[in-house]
Amino acid sequence: MIRAFPREPTVDAGGSLVLHVSTDAPRYRLRIERWSDGGEIVLEAGPFGGEHAPPGTVDVPWDWPSIAVTLPPDLAPGAYIVRFAAEGGAGGRGAPRDHTPDARWGTTLFVVRGASVARVLVNLPLFTYQAYNVAHTDVISGDGEGACLYTGTRRTATLLRPGGGTGGHPWDQYNPDVYDGTSPRQAFAHWDLYALQWFAREGIPVDVCTDLDLHRGQVDLARYATLCSFGHDEYWTREKRAHIEAYVEGGGSAAFFCGNTCYWRLRYDEATAVLTRDGQWLDDPEDSLTGLTWRRGGGKWMGPRPPTGYRIERSDHALLRDTGLRNDEVIAAGASLVGYEFDGVDPEHAPEGLVVLGRADPIEWDVSDGSGRLWPGSNAAMVTFRRGAGTVFNVGTTDWPRALAWGDAGVTAITRSVIRALCAGELA
Repeated sequence: MIRAFPREPTVDAGGSLVLHVSTDAPRYRLRIERWSDGGEIVLEAGPFGGEHAPPGTVDVPWDWPSIAVTLPPDLAPGAYIVRFAAEGGAGGRGAPRDHTPDARWGTTLFVVRGASVARVLVNLPLFTYQAYNVAHTDVISGDGEGACLYTGTRRTATLLRPGGGTGGHPWDQYNPDVYDGTSPRQAFAHWDLYALQWFAREGIPVDVCTDLDLHRGQVDLARYATLCSFGHDEYWTREKRAHIEAYVEGGGSAAFFCGNTCYWRLRYDEATAVLTRDGQWLDDPEDSLTGLTWRRGGGKWMGPRPPTGYRIERSDHALLRDTGLRNDEVIAAGASLVGYEFDGVDPEHAPEGLVVLGRADPIEWDVSDGSGRLWPGSNAAMVTFRRGAGTVFNVGTTDWPRALAWGDAGVTAITRSVIRALCAGELA
């Protein structure tokens, strides 16, 4: 078995990628693959001498042996996977799981910064990956539920352990997505990879960052026309939120192709790389930034959902003008677009000038069996509004990138139209 994690989840092209690795194999090799599109192999290295180190606790950095790999200086920006294999491949200790960045062991995720002309920045929700990450605990095999921000009493978790996008076990792995069994939720491959692959197919260059980059303010947001997030971007620090708010107010745009966005608040300790859950945004409700909130939405986490999509209300809006959609047309019901978690409008906290572009009514969903939750006043909405000099767009559902990967015509048309409009600054 081989497990690993990077010391820093973002590295400059030409820089040193430091990896902490534990294995019971005497020697191992690695290869680095770019997964902003199709998994191109960009570097192979090794062999390295293997050392075994025991798992640590959830709230303390795992002090595992480390190696350093120098990245090529011309490496393209994007999302990358390190894939490990014991020497001899499948002969004894297992080969890497090819053709997908998803795995419970033998892989780790990192991001490369480099020279770029991209006007779109895609954030990978690293904090949410880690919030659900139980690392080495195999919840399917009966090892217990493991420890993460959802379990135990301390509500803390370090970034310095395996998992966090790939290479570990998500806490809710026992609850498979009936619409996509290729990977568990809370993993890079489940939502975010689909978004990056869509941009690649469209020929739209993008840069990639993580929550930690946004938290630290290590991204020059002003050079991008829009910041995008996909799938499930649930856990935010005050610092991450403040940097995004300043960017939007200064004239940037934020496009949330996700659901349950910015619901939990975190603290991050640089010295220990530890995240601590710090309640909800009750003193400054998240919908002042996102336009929507899970407090007026809900979700169905287990089993199939009634097929629910958005009924278009403002096909004349500048963000939808190139979609060819008409008012009252329902999009993506066949793709069960709304869910697995979704956000709604809270009239008490809705930002001034909020425009509802599409709406769905999941109030008839049956979640009485504990398979989900509908909040009082539950609704699902796709919205936009102006904040300062900038624009916010929010689809309000986690499953948008899956519907995009399925090729749903309405979801594809809206995504394309919104990205083009925001990059062109047509709402400025």
